[in-house]
Amino acid sequence: MNPDDLFGADRTKPAVRQVYGVSGNGKSVFLCESLRNACRSSRFGPKHRFVVFDVKHEGYTTLAPPVPNVATAIQEMDKQKISIIHPSIEESFDLLDDIIDWMFDMSDYDPDFSATLILEESSTFIGSSVGAIPPSIKRFATQGRSKGLTLILVNQRALSNKWADTQTSSITCFRQAIPDRKLLKDRWGICGDTMDEKLKQTKFSFAHLDLETLELEYFNPIQIPKMRRPVVKQKARYTGLLRNPFL
Repeated sequence: MNPDDLFGADRTKPAVRQVYGVSGNGKSVFLCESLRNACRSSRFGPKHRFVVFDVKHEGYTTLAPPVPNVATAIQEMDKQKISIIHPSIEESFDLLDDIIDWMFDMSDYDPDFSATLILEESSTFIGSSVGAIPPSIKRFATQGRSKGLTLILVNQRALSNKWADTQTSSITCFRQAIPDRKLLKDRWGICGDTMDEKLKQTKFSFAHLDLETLELEYFNPIQIPKMRRPVVKQKARYTGLLRNPFL
């Protein structure tokens, strides 16, 4: 698996991917470093934007300074490749709707625009039934691929939503809680206990399951460079490219 494909470089895949694993097993480092590399990858066009929507307010700050609202994020994305949004819990549902609406509006306005939304703690927004999924996320899942939009659902536990599973093209797993290992067996016939034993052998390793082919691969931990430069510095911005009509 090329991490760029996880973030939407391969636009032939369905728009939704899932990444999950219990805390302390390398998930956040993998996502942060893979995202750092994706921001500099030639596989994404100059008008591709990466948005991290993080209600935990914990990660990704080595990539760019976080902002508290969508209005500021949109202003920044007119000039830079990535934005980290740290919303308040009270406003998080409304702000998530706003950023998804902006992505669809931009894709309609500019056919060269594409985007990846990384939704941390996705279980905050997605419950166990179809009715417990916000309409904006359903829209993203069903219409995102044709618009060049990719949604990464990140969580510590597996989502207990079968509709979300039907919209997902792949799952990237780190070590899992015992109930989640059983879910792998029940849903896709993958022995979660065997997977966990293999992942336990190499700290911070991970597995990737392609849900279209049910091909399962194991990977060593992502390499972290000694010198990690932020993608966006406080005063160094990308040249404006989007000509954003929604500012």
